[in-house]
Amino acid sequence: MSIRLAALVPLLLLLGSATGCDGEAEQLRLNDLTPNELDFVTRFLILERARAVALVDPDRGEALLDSLTADWGDTSQAAVSANLPADPLRAAALYELLGRILVAEQDSLLQAPLPRRLTDPLPDPLPAPTSEAP
Repeated sequence: MSIRLAALVPLLLLLGSATGCDGEAEQLRLNDLTPNELDFVTRFLILERARAVALVDPDRGEALLDSLTADWGDTSQAAVSANLPADPLRAAALYELLGRILVAEQDSLLQAPLPRRLTDPLPDPLPAPTSEAP
């Protein structure tokens, strides 16, 4: 397993465990998100893109991560996390969408981690088809 792929494994495991609710979560798209949820997803993906750059170019990646810290501030994680949905089904749906976005980004995160990609638009993958019970 490559070192870059290994860096994504803990995140994907965390996302998988976050979706283990008893109820049925809706399947979200980007246009379904509240401004706070969209901010969370956007910052998360920008951070993953910067971390991918850091794996292939440590000096440039460190500069990018330092710049994000300066721009977002040390308390940004707490501020963004405080505005996440309290409803567990909504939170599960949000993390499921984030997982789909990371899968859509996987090739570019692993094969083309470029600093200019930090501000690329977020992918908006379609939800997985659901099978209806008869």
